[in-house]
Amino acid sequence: MLLKGYDDGPLVAGEPLLARPGFWSNYLMEMCGEGASAERPLPEWFGDDGADTDALSEVLFDPEAWPVFRVPAETVPESW
Repeated sequence: MLLKGYDDGPLVAGEPLLARPGFWSNYLMEMCGEGASAERPLPEWFGDDGADTDALSEVLFDPEAWPVFRVPAETVPESW
């Protein structure tokens, strides 16, 4: 499902992906890989299976459907 108001781009709602196995290891391994440690981060560090992480990587980096994670916020007062 493309997001309303973004008809020209391949943006899709990503919130359902947050609960899928492999999501957090995809997110956190990138940050861990930038550290000073010579050890390569593994999905198992985050309680995920490598196959789940790889499968979700294909979804997250699909050029035809870019997941967007929307954050609900209250209305900003007009005085701002």
